[in-house]
Amino acid sequence: MIYLKQKLAWLFIVTVLLVACSEKKSTEKISRLSGMYKLYIAENADSNGVWHEDPWTKGGTGYIVYDGNGHMAVHITRNGYNDYKWLTEEESLQDEKINQKLDSMTTEELKAAVRAFASSYVYAGNYTIEDSADVVKHERLSTSIHSPVGSTVRRAFTFSGDTIILKVLNGNRRLKWIKQP
Repeated sequence: MIYLKQKLAWLFIVTVLLVACSEKKSTEKISRLSGMYKLYIAENADSNGVWHEDPWTKGGTGYIVYDGNGHMAVHITRNGYNDYKWLTEEESLQDEKINQKLDSMTTEELKAAVRAFASSYVYAGNYTIEDSADVVKHERLSTSIHSPVGSTVRRAFTFSGDTIILKVLNGNRRLKWIKQP
């Protein structure tokens, strides 16, 4: 009976230590991931596994933020996105100003506006880190592309100095982000 109690005590201690180590590891990952990062490059792998810069993001910019409390946001724009002249911030919040602008635009100007607005990819949501792997899950709560609202995406992550590399699981795309001070 004493032998059984000793085994149970050791089993309890080992379990507590494993749980504590796992929680510490997860906390360290969250702490390391927390912050704001600027997009350095987005790349796609070809059929030979060679990485090439993604033309959609070439010359553009982007930021991703992990707040350390389970919330995140990402914004990626194409080259020239910030050059498009629309309305002032105040005007863009007024239906009357928006309608006046739209009604005065030619077909070509409307096409240019759609191209500009479509070149901005944004979503915000909650994130969690999978304990068993270096994978971050983004649960999209709001997005500029309606169809993925409510979806969850998983990204493998690795660090190289102040750079985080997010890779699409089961895909050929990765994004490198540099941590901002």
